[in-house]
Amino acid sequence: MDFKKEFFKYFQYWPWFLISLLVFTSAAYFYIKVVPPIYQSSALINIDKKEEAKTQIISISTDTKSSEDDLEDEIMLITSNDFLIKVVKSLKLNIHYFQEGYIQQKAVNIVPFIIRPTVSNDFLSTVSYEVRISREGFVIYNKSTKQQHIIKGHNDVSARSGLPFRIELTPEAIKDFTRYLDTEYTVSLESNQAALQNLKSSLRVVAEEKSSGILILHHSGTNPDRSRKILTELIVLLDANIVTNKQKLFTNTVSFLNQRISDFLKEKDSIESKKEKYLRNNDILVLDQYIVNKTSDKSLKKSVALFNVKQISLTKFAIKEIRNTQGKTAMGTDYNLEIPTVNQLISSYNSSLVESELLLERAQKNNPTYLGVLAHLKVQKQAILKTLENYLSYLNQTNLGLQSEELIANTEASTIPTKDKILGNIDNDLSMKEEIYLILLQKREEAILNGAVIESNLSTLNMPQTNYSPTFPQPKPFLLGAFLFSLLLPFGIVYLYLQLDTKIHTEEDIVAKISDASFLGTIPQVEASEKFTNTASSRSLISEAMRSLYSNISYLLPKKNEDKGYVLLFTSSLKGEGKTFSAYHNAVTISHSNKKVLLIGADLRNPQLHDYFDIDKNRLGLSNLLSNSNEDWKGFLEKNDAISENIDILFSGAIPPNPAQLLTNTNFDQLIEEAKILYDFIIIDSAPVQMVSDTLNFSHLADVTVFITRSNYSDTKSLIAVKNLMDKGQLKNVGFIINGINNKCAYGYNYGYNYGYNYGMEKVKYSWFRKIKSGKFFFY
Repeated sequence: MDFKKEFFKYFQYWPWFLISLLVFTSAAYFYIKVVPPIYQSSALINIDKKEEAKTQIISISTDTKSSEDDLEDEIMLITSNDFLIKVVKSLKLNIHYFQEGYIQQKAVNIVPFIIRPTVSNDFLSTVSYEVRISREGFVIYNKSTKQQHIIKGHNDVSARSGLPFRIELTPEAIKDFTRYLDTEYTVSLESNQAALQNLKSSLRVVAEEKSSGILILHHSGTNPDRSRKILTELIVLLDANIVTNKQKLFTNTVSFLNQRISDFLKEKDSIESKKEKYLRNNDILVLDQYIVNKTSDKSLKKSVALFNVKQISLTKFAIKEIRNTQGKTAMGTDYNLEIPTVNQLISSYNSSLVESELLLERAQKNNPTYLGVLAHLKVQKQAILKTLENYLSYLNQTNLGLQSEELIANTEASTIPTKDKILGNIDNDLSMKEEIYLILLQKREEAILNGAVIESNLSTLNMPQTNYSPTFPQPKPFLLGAFLFSLLLPFGIVYLYLQLDTKIHTEEDIVAKISDASFLGTIPQVEASEKFTNTASSRSLISEAMRSLYSNISYLLPKKNEDKGYVLLFTSSLKGEGKTFSAYHNAVTISHSNKKVLLIGADLRNPQLHDYFDIDKNRLGLSNLLSNSNEDWKGFLEKNDAISENIDILFSGAIPPNPAQLLTNTNFDQLIEEAKILYDFIIIDSAPVQMVSDTLNFSHLADVTVFITRSNYSDTKSLIAVKNLMDKGQLKNVGFIINGINNKCAYGYNYGYNYGYNYGMEKVKYSWFRKIKSGKFFFY
């Protein structure tokens, strides 16, 4: 990238940059002086959450974040509407006072009068009044309605129609009100809600990140004193709110504890009654003794039942054995039966048996005594069996009762764990209630002690202070921003203009569309007075430019074996690009080199060549010659020795109805061939190729086609059509010229034709305004 070129591309618009710089920096400076500066006041407070947690009687929190570092509740409280409306009402923030200055209003806190609204502050409309103290009273001007109110007297506090307030002088001002006569004040009124919204927008509360429990209060406003008062009032209200909340907490805590103590007393009595009733219903005096008794009773019942079962078994065995006993066999006496009668009967039976044996030894078996003894033995045996059977029946009946008693004892013993659990739960509930009851009593005492010494855990680390470097508008950043904007705005406009600009300005614009284009040079823009300034000795811009163009055109001329003149065809895309101007001056410049030149006006539709020689437009010329082949073309030539002795001119003649047909006949070709013998150069001023096809009918005759473009006029899109004509061979050996180049600069290139020769000529200087003006002051 050519930075120098890019710089000068934008630098040519330096006046607009300068104007933008002056306008915006002046506006910024004026704005800074007019707009009241906004200052920021700050205060630093500490809310000791740890100390607050220590004084809490009851603290229940499920939040994983430590409440010691959480100040969100305090921030939400300070910025809440209910909290801030108290500040608005306390400081009367809905009334603003300003003192008129030379440039701007100055917010003030102390004025020599008192405003007392006669309507509710909630229904006040936003309105401003100019207040001036006169010798007779007050002059009040409503800025909105343009209505003026005159109040006579300085202490008349009656309501006035059309005014939402009463006004009177302060006691201090009444003593000497004359010093306020030349001072004008502005009173601005608004509703409490509007003042609340303004306060919320100007207040900012943030928590210090590095230190826990630290809050920073910021207030921005045009009145530093009022800002500090607002912050002070916020701190006072917050401190009072904390104390009030603690007092409410103390009252609610003590009330809650008293209620809970009463409830726990009732619950404790209910549990004790429940235990008493349960013990009574279950016949329990002491649970441990009850357990011992029931366990012992269970064991006893079980042993008695087992013993009874054993007796039944032994009795059945005895009955069976006794029944199987023969008549001469003695009965056993070791049955371990708990019935003495049976043992006695068995002993008596065995004694009778022994007696019978002894009797049998002394007598015969049929001895009546013996027989009597045997009969007695049978009776005794039956008596023993009857006694055993009765005893067995008794044991069986006893067994049923013992089983029932054992079942009851087992059942009662099995309920011991349940009763123990129930009584244990009752005892646990009772114990817990007693512990909580004691704790509640202790907490109530602590709450009463804390309530006696309630104090705020808020402390002010830094009292409200004002930074007198304005936060808005800040002079240096504001001026710097205005400076940058003043440069960026015209730069953006110029950049956009250049991006949208499709006009031809420099050689690069041509090469971008036609890469193999031959660039011959440029023609500077000149004033109308310099239109004909082109003599052999002239050092004007146009003369020097045309000499340079002639030199460049010479490099395009083909080499010829014959001694014939060259044909130079001057054309363009559109009308007004300066082809006639270029053809005329090139012809004049070449003629000054002792070359014979024929200048032909071949633009039969819109001829312009006659203007340069100040002759009639309808002078006979080329159109007349082409329409009549019998005419000698030499008879139509014109000369102007004042311009040059070596130049002949063939004007276009009267405008024909069929110029294209005339230019295609052989008369024009014959004319050129004959002229090439007589002249060194034949210069043809033709019609624009993009508008009509006239030029293309004879373009093959040209040795060099000079294509004229005009700076800031010709469009680069037209070069596409020219390239197509070149590719088709309809235009050959084409060289491009840019006409109307600014005589100082164009898109970064210095095209001023000040070659340093001067030759004693006075250099003409133009104002910058004329240098950037449109072409009406210049000739192209």
